Amino acid sequence: MNKLTLFFGIIGLLAALTSCEEQQRAFSEPARDYADQRAVDNDSLRTFLQTRFYNYEDYQTAAPNEHVVFTIDTIQGDNATKTPLIDQVEEINFKVKDNNDVYHDHKAYILALREGVGTSPTVADSVFVTYRGLLLNLTEFDERTSPIWFESLSVVKGFSALLPHIKKAAPPMVNTDGTYSFDGFGSAAIFMPSALGYYNDGRSVPAYSPLIFAVDLYTYNTTDHDGDTVPTHLEDLNGDGYFDEDTDGDGLVNYRDDDDDNDGILTKTEYDVNNDGTPDDTDGDGTPDYLDNN
Repeated sequence: MNKLTLFFGIIGLLAALTSCEEQQRAFSEPARDYADQRAVDNDSLRTFLQTRFYNYEDYQTAAPNEHVVFTIDTIQGDNATKTPLIDQVEEINFKVKDNNDVYHDHKAYILALREGVGTSPTVADSVFVTYRGLLLNLTEFDERTSPIWFESLSVVKGFSALLPHIKKAAPPMVNTDGTYSFDGFGSAAIFMPSALGYYNDGRSVPAYSPLIFAVDLYTYNTTDHDGDTVPTHLEDLNGDGYFDEDTDGDGLVNYRDDDDDNDGILTKTEYDVNNDGTPDDTDGDGTPDYLDNN
């Protein structure tokens, strides 16, 4: 390769990288004040819930193993007597943390669609689900009609926050063709402000879009990402839902760190030695051994 070719190759690469950076910036709008956007989103959500209904009759008559497509329509005309969503949802409060680690209160609305027969996962578990994602204009932006495994910590906060409100199905049955069937799976939906979704990131949906997710939960696995015998959901020490604690300050958050206090003793060997279900605190100072490097 001659020097001229190399020169233009480098120029082309730099131009491509610059173009990618410009496209990346174009996906995101400037961050708005959380309080201001919260008010806008909540007004939009409440107006939507007051004037729309969902296909609740389909859920009431569905078989225990039947997948129902979650649909929403406007209360008017032939549908004037339908029950509005606002009368069927439960209001849930969440704290959202911004880039400056400041918390902001937000509301979301949970809709129970179908009662499952099993237990519910935590916000940190691995789940086997189908789902449908909608904007408030009822545009579908995502859907999975065949069950898929998700790591709950890898999805938007509102999606994972919905999961503890759904119960899984009975143990799966193996069909003659080798496939599985799930009876009694639970279903629920969440109507969330943009701060629980993508906020000012416009790559998946328009920036500042409130979102709707309807989810069917078939089964789940309790996660322990670092194999230290501490379930991941217990590694959120302050319970804020962000799993960003780093007790020993080594750059690894606790749920990815097999020695949370960096004392040279693996967490799994000092977490609960007597297996009584309570973290050991040998010196009685109020800090469990696995978080206490003294």
